[in-house]
Amino acid sequence: MIALDGKTSLPARAGLSEALAALPQDTGAAGFGADIDAAHEVLLAPDASAEERETALLGWLRRSQPCLFGRLAARSWQGPGASKGLGVDICWFGPEDLARGHAHLAARIWTARAAWKRRAVTGQSSAFLIVFNDERLARALPGPEFADLCRSLADSYLSEWAPLAFDTVYAEAVPLEQPDGSLVLFKASTQLFYTGAHQRRNHDRRIPGGVVISVNAPGHYAHSLVTRGLLPDLGAAMDFVRDNAHRTIGNGGIGHPDRLTSSWHNPARPGCPADTFSATHQIDVLVQKDVVGDDTLRLGTHREEEIWPSLRLDYLTAKDFSVGDPDHGWANGLPIEHDALLTNPWEPVVAANTPDFNY
Repeated sequence: MIALDGKTSLPARAGLSEALAALPQDTGAAGFGADIDAAHEVLLAPDASAEERETALLGWLRRSQPCLFGRLAARSWQGPGASKGLGVDICWFGPEDLARGHAHLAARIWTARAAWKRRAVTGQSSAFLIVFNDERLARALPGPEFADLCRSLADSYLSEWAPLAFDTVYAEAVPLEQPDGSLVLFKASTQLFYTGAHQRRNHDRRIPGGVVISVNAPGHYAHSLVTRGLLPDLGAAMDFVRDNAHRTIGNGGIGHPDRLTSSWHNPARPGCPADTFSATHQIDVLVQKDVVGDDTLRLGTHREEEIWPSLRLDYLTAKDFSVGDPDHGWANGLPIEHDALLTNPWEPVVAANTPDFNY
């Protein structure tokens, strides 16, 4: 596989083009909502330039992405004032890249990933988007074939853990230089977005153009706001990050005819702490098989058996967690040597729908 030091190579894999060609397609005329359909006029246009496609995606993110961090990151090219200091790097793939197969994808992602982490050291970027822009992906029906292909695309990104497993949390590692010149690593969530999520169990994960893997490091972002002098202290930075995370929960009904959201806060549930929330999927699982493989439309209420009732936001705090605590790395960094800049020390964790699940 391709490790982050670039010294090894990913074994050749065949079948990506065949898997794309075999994806069941959504041939209905209903579309994916006015916002996505408008973005598709550019993102799925064969004669659109790379710049036009990226502008169309960023425009959609600024207006229609439920996650407020995504909206801020989409403004990073307008300067720190517009993005509140949140930067993002993008690695973009079109049909011609997908036709060249896994080794090509993995090599390009490794190069972009390493460049992103070197920018992250100075606090310039806390987020990373890997965009697979292809009409066959955009019109793919959720199902076992699509779930397998999403997992295969994720293999090309997190090659240190390939082959990836379903229903598993994979954390990324994002470095940041401290005022004394030392380095620390922060955890980042890795999440899957795709066009076919529209009106389905994870409607909040809809996005135009195909499939996107989104990487976001909230603790890195908070600390970078302080190291760059954009906020006075970590308490204020974490308050800002936590507030945006809270405002994102319940905001996922955009583009749904009944505004049905995929997440909601828990204060109304007896015994639930204020910093917990419920969702119809585990939001930090990279490829949740029963979600990505389900093409059933959700036009009314959600099914009780699908709900994850004990998801958490309480790790977004200025508290200094010990290295052995599972929350270490989210809010405070793991010290590393400079030659470990591109490492990822956090092993995958199989998700469990229990109140004490932590990663």
